[in-house]
Amino acid sequence: MVGEREDTGDIASGRSDLRKVLGRFLGTYGLLLMLVILVAIFTVVNPNFLNFTNLTTMLEQNADLAIVAVGMTFAIISRNIDLAPGSLIALSGVIAGLVFNVTGNVFLGLLCAVVAAIAVDLFDGVLIAVVGIDPLIVTLAAWIWVRGLAISLTNANSIVMQSPFVDFMNNTKVVGISPSIMLIVLSYLFGWFVLNKTKLGRYTFAIGGDERATIQAGVNTAFYKILMFGMLGLLAGVATVITVSRFGAAAPDAAYGLELDAIVAVIIGGNAFQGGEGGLRKTIVGVLFIAVLNNGLRSQGMRDADFYAYKGA
Repeated sequence: MVGEREDTGDIASGRSDLRKVLGRFLGTYGLLLMLVILVAIFTVVNPNFLNFTNLTTMLEQNADLAIVAVGMTFAIISRNIDLAPGSLIALSGVIAGLVFNVTGNVFLGLLCAVVAAIAVDLFDGVLIAVVGIDPLIVTLAAWIWVRGLAISLTNANSIVMQSPFVDFMNNTKVVGISPSIMLIVLSYLFGWFVLNKTKLGRYTFAIGGDERATIQAGVNTAFYKILMFGMLGLLAGVATVITVSRFGAAAPDAAYGLELDAIVAVIIGGNAFQGGEGGLRKTIVGVLFIAVLNNGLRSQGMRDADFYAYKGA
């Protein structure tokens, strides 16, 4: 009887260990496995899905999402949130269009767009870090008023921006790689460097882990929060350059819902929503999953209603 109990205990212990190992494996590689399965499904449905042209097109179409997700990673790790990047891209794009119409200088327009994006997010950062308003409330309000301002400035009309720079962004290829994809790579390298090699990155983890303890350690967390939101604005400005160039116009309804895709990409990639941990490697997997899903469903010629239904499921 004793031997049987020991055998039963060993089996139960073995199963428990197996579940733990399997749980760790799925926690680490589960989404990557799902990504491989998703790619396999879309390849069966569309044999051209994996060709180089389609893959680069997929990255170009989701370049704004990929870049915004870099900033969203910082926000999530620091236990903050930003619900306004899509609206911010719309407003900064409109500012670029208005400046372009007045001056005829596309570079001045895009520079003003980037500055405007940084200024808005710095303002949000001050409200959050100094005034003490919850980031969910601040950025949700920004999601509303920023988009509203973009619409009011244009009467809900798009501003066409015809320029050699737009042609350059859309038609230039270096070894098959477009400027948009290059900007994705540069944004992730920049994000990795800041997150892993600077005080801002170090304190981003510390603030998300235990902000009170970080303050007690003598860190000016308000300053680093504001700095972080300024960086989020910079990345939104870069995404604006890509968005405006892709469509050749500044549209007040651009990037609608982009922030939700960015949040989903960061979270399903494996970054903890409660903050204090995470990394851009996880975000990359999440972004690729969303990009493959978007491209695969769109390639089936779905109506918008069907697209969002399948995507939500």
